[in-house]
Amino acid sequence: MVEIGFLLCVSTLCLAEECKPLADAGVVSCEGASSGGGISKWVTSATGVSAAVELRVAVTGSGNHRRCVTSWNLHVRGKDRKQLTVTVAEREDHPGDDEWVQENSFEMEAWSRDGKMLLLSQIESQGDWDETTPITFDFDSGSFRRVELHSLFKKRIPPDCYVVYRALRFSNDGRVLISAVSTDDDRESGTKPCFAESLWKLNAQDSSIVPVSSSPKH
Repeated sequence: MVEIGFLLCVSTLCLAEECKPLADAGVVSCEGASSGGGISKWVTSATGVSAAVELRVAVTGSGNHRRCVTSWNLHVRGKDRKQLTVTVAEREDHPGDDEWVQENSFEMEAWSRDGKMLLLSQIESQGDWDETTPITFDFDSGSFRRVELHSLFKKRIPPDCYVVYRALRFSNDGRVLISAVSTDDDRESGTKPCFAESLWKLNAQDSSIVPVSSSPKH
């Protein structure tokens, strides 16, 4: 399949079965929480390794002295059934911080073709603001890579243009497919978006991106 077709996942024609994650840990927020979180179902690859994603929130203190720690945890299980838990991201917030009321989620997106790599999405959102950070986990090495997309795209995006990213799947050559689309829906009819809806390949090893060609060789 030509990878450019996966742009449908960010369009209004998105099909639920193409965009739905393999599993998710629900949504948590520091606002009104004392502690909590959730863990997803376990998902097994064709090679027999398994994973589940978990969100955990812990709020301590009282009043304006409260401290909220949100953790994005990945649980993995090898073919030998030995289980490992890895915290792939964590943040601390306090009342008065904009992030105190943001919603946090954690999704398991896709396996690599050989079933040895797993693609995850750390998602933080509030109102019209949304930030997705892709994370890859390598079952052979037991290591993960987390790549913040804003710093990679900022030189390509004009001022006052807001772009939303989504991690879709692994490409045929093992890169991560990232969709990018601007949110300037209120522009005048016939006006081009400030950033064209596009598909990119992310190399998590060196944190580099290249646009995807419509050529079948990709």
